[in-house]
Amino acid sequence: MTTSRSGEAGTTLVLPALMIALASVVVPVLLVQLPALWDYPNHLVRYWILLGQAEGTPVAAMYRPDWSLARTNIGADLLALVIGRTLSFEAVNPVLVSLAVLILPLGAIALNRAVFGGWHFWQVGMVVFTWNFILVAGLLSYQIALGLALLAAAIDLGLRRLPVAGRWLVRLGFAAVILTVHVFGLLFFLVLLVAIEIGSRPPALREPKAWLQLARRVVLAGIVCIIPLAILILTAPRLPGAHARAEGEHLLATTMHFHSLLSAERPLALLTPLRTYSLIADLVMAAIVLGLLFYALLRGKARLHAGLFGLGVVLSICSLFMPVAAFGTALLDTRLPIMAALMMACGFRPVVAETPRGRNVALAATLLVVIARSAFVGYVWIERQADVRSVAEATASMQPGAAVLLAENDPVTWVRWMQAPIGRYSVGMTLYRHTATTIVMSRHAFVPTIFTAAGKQPLRVLPPWADLAVPEGGIPSVDDLDDPRMAAQSEYAYLVDWRRRFDYLLLVNADLPNRGLAIEQVPGISLVSDQGFARLYRIDRRP
Repeated sequence: MTTSRSGEAGTTLVLPALMIALASVVVPVLLVQLPALWDYPNHLVRYWILLGQAEGTPVAAMYRPDWSLARTNIGADLLALVIGRTLSFEAVNPVLVSLAVLILPLGAIALNRAVFGGWHFWQVGMVVFTWNFILVAGLLSYQIALGLALLAAAIDLGLRRLPVAGRWLVRLGFAAVILTVHVFGLLFFLVLLVAIEIGSRPPALREPKAWLQLARRVVLAGIVCIIPLAILILTAPRLPGAHARAEGEHLLATTMHFHSLLSAERPLALLTPLRTYSLIADLVMAAIVLGLLFYALLRGKARLHAGLFGLGVVLSICSLFMPVAAFGTALLDTRLPIMAALMMACGFRPVVAETPRGRNVALAATLLVVIARSAFVGYVWIERQADVRSVAEATASMQPGAAVLLAENDPVTWVRWMQAPIGRYSVGMTLYRHTATTIVMSRHAFVPTIFTAAGKQPLRVLPPWADLAVPEGGIPSVDDLDDPRMAAQSEYAYLVDWRRRFDYLLLVNADLPNRGLAIEQVPGISLVSDQGFARLYRIDRRP
């Protein structure tokens, strides 16, 4: 590893290039009505209700805000309230998503600059990490918490001259805010603090006194994060996962779910920091980033921060053993890889261009990659607006206050890969399932899958609608509609006698063939409108 500062400060063009790169990630947000982010439409419905937009509509009798239900994982909810009350509800979507795509790279850039000093072309390249599977999955609170943790760590490095007690109190304040935004953001902040305490070079093995001092500082950092977490645990009426019911004989068998040892999902989780809508595009992006990393490391042309980079490697290894779901929370295997990548990116600075011309070429190439990545995401989002329009057109004749059962066509794997429009799936993972929940806002309808999980969402379902609702979950396929095994699962309990309980069935992904039954084979429904992606059926109620 070279300690030369040659090429570190970059060129005078880095700052304008950085402005262009950051602007490029906002452009896709401004071009679409609804970004193609998996869970996000469902969350947007909740923001709409929290802001009082449902008052005077049938939806007001279906859902009620209840802030006693959640004290963490509510960062996006709080921001949506501020944006909606300061500006308007129409501003919530563009402003909130823009903040989510900006805060993560801004935090990473700030921390890299705090560690190494100066501007550098690599900071422009770090902007690509905003396009990751956490964002694509619609986990905006988590993405915002990651960015906040990075910004807090960067500020913390600038407070090294403060008295220990003063710095400790500042850290405590950061920890409390980050925990409110998202609980996993607090974990990230803790790991960042430990990395900062380890420093750019850990103590030598022959210096036990230095190691004891390091251990003391790490313990203090841990206490800073434990205090707000302990307060949450002791005072919150509901904790995340409170809605999940453990079933079975022992804890690990019922509350934790792991991928099989040979599952491709295990290594695929490592792609989380760069995973979006196309495996080929994502692998090309990963090859570019890893190519630069390994080239710089193997040629001795990299400056590293031992704490950040080393703990990033440790988190990458640990992520291979994470459960995919536990205690009512899914996608757990994606949480550590994004932390790991951000830590390694912040603790790494390549010194591969040591002349003014070389630095300018590296900067231009890096900016081009970032713009191309943003353009790709923008293209996907624009393409998927067709699905948003399809839902709106299919439900145009629906009367307010209707109870709507959502279902999907679930194609075989090769159809997902070869025939599905881009943006419907992310490496086979379904991304469209919550698009139709927007009919709560547009048609004032009831759907059973609006997120209302106690401990995570400040929203309550009111009776008698509560009997039809589930706190979170996907939507059934056509094959599941009359399958008693599905209706027996708590996630799909609303399928029991669904023809009597719902007014309409809204089928999504309808322009792709289902792997089993065709929708025409389902009795008791009649077609109202076919708009390609979305089809609306009236349910013929039983006498």
